[in-house]
Amino acid sequence: MTTVLFTFIAAFLFALIATPIVKNVVLRFGLVDKPSERKMHHDAVPRMGGIALLLAFLFPFSVFIFFPTLAAEQVLSDTQVFGFLAGAAIVFFVGLTDDIRRLSPLIKFVGQLAAALVAYHFGFRIDTVSLPFSDGLTLGVFALPITVFWFVLVINAINLVDGLDGLAAGIGLFVSLAMLFVCSINGHMIEGLAFASLAGALMGFLRYNFYPASIFMGDSGSYFLGYVLAGLSVAGSIKGQVATAMLIPVIALGVPLIDTLLAPLRRFVFGHGIFQPDRKHFHHRLISLGYTQRRAVLFIYALTIILGVGAIIFVHAQNDMAALILFVLGSGVIVTTHYLGGADFLTLHGMRNWAHDLSDEVGFSHDRRSFLDHQVKISRAADLDRLWLLVCEALGDLQFDFAEFRYIVQPAGRVQGSNDHVFKWQRVRNGDSPEIVPEQSCFLKIELPLHDCEEDHFCNFGTLILKKNMCHESIGTYTLKRVDHLRRTMITTLLRIVPH
Repeated sequence: MTTVLFTFIAAFLFALIATPIVKNVVLRFGLVDKPSERKMHHDAVPRMGGIALLLAFLFPFSVFIFFPTLAAEQVLSDTQVFGFLAGAAIVFFVGLTDDIRRLSPLIKFVGQLAAALVAYHFGFRIDTVSLPFSDGLTLGVFALPITVFWFVLVINAINLVDGLDGLAAGIGLFVSLAMLFVCSINGHMIEGLAFASLAGALMGFLRYNFYPASIFMGDSGSYFLGYVLAGLSVAGSIKGQVATAMLIPVIALGVPLIDTLLAPLRRFVFGHGIFQPDRKHFHHRLISLGYTQRRAVLFIYALTIILGVGAIIFVHAQNDMAALILFVLGSGVIVTTHYLGGADFLTLHGMRNWAHDLSDEVGFSHDRRSFLDHQVKISRAADLDRLWLLVCEALGDLQFDFAEFRYIVQPAGRVQGSNDHVFKWQRVRNGDSPEIVPEQSCFLKIELPLHDCEEDHFCNFGTLILKKNMCHESIGTYTLKRVDHLRRTMITTLLRIVPH
């Protein structure tokens, strides 16, 4: 316990001293994070605070080299430690390079992937997932992709929440303290020392990073912090404590993990680049609701603490009441993040509509397949009369009330407006055929030029006019899309049956 306390204090004091030094060096080289529309700060703030964070984390272990203790000897004699540090160095330098000159998302992802693979090679892997009240599930060949996914997820989750002063460092601090408590009572000395060093480094760094921040940790710091949290959590599973090692950080990191998983889905649904940054994350929504930066950060701190304590109780109690409490806490955080994180489109109704749109676009829906049958029949029409008859059947299914095809005769490829032929159709409603009054405000009218532009000539087959009485019934969700499908099918058929 004395070694753990020394590790925490040594890392804390080193971070207090090193952070302002790093800040002054960074300022001298002009490496600052400038304000922008997407960012929350209004003044240029030095970045690359991750250098101080890394050095503070390593400092206690460098002291152990000269003043070894039993616990320190265990750390220094474990070859997996050096493999873990190799992965940390990779992801740190990727982030540091991005802080100096911006890297593309692909290069950053490759760096994260490389760090995760190095950690996996040295034994930091998720081979078994222990589920509460049941036997463990062996992953087998899925151990590699799941381990890599875990590393990349946590790295990007910490990087994502580093959008408000002190948010990422504070979340990392509370998760580290929770894991330090668990490792201490379970006798995991190596992991406990690492979490103690990380917690001390984060607490010292927070002195300068909390609002208003005088230095940011940058990608170098957020990548390093995410990697260490992910790796140390997996390290517990090496000792057989899968549930303890994995459930606590998963639950305690609930807010950033959920936000990270929702962000690419939200961007994909709205047609934005998956890696394109935005201001629709959970902490941004808190600011838009009127929270100050300080209050928003403290609110997320509180959620992290509640989830961390709940996870510890759940993992150690493992009874029905603990499971119920954890379920309520987890559901509350998911719902809160869901709505405040800008994911209101992910409601059951919204996702059902989106899935319906997708199935219609790829042709899986019944309506789309039914209309495709009309298109096939129209494309096989042998003459104009048959073409118009089939078009009218399709328009009837689309519930249009009136249609007119003003066909332009094109002898020898020339447009002859005087020789136009007019085809008309009107839908019968309950045995009655009311006269169409185009001037009525509730009528929808669509005019579609049936043109085909090729490289050598221009073909004009006339105009298709459609009308629908909106007083009787509203237009269908996909009616306009079907109309465009009909237009293109008519043009293709006309090109085949009409000499031009």
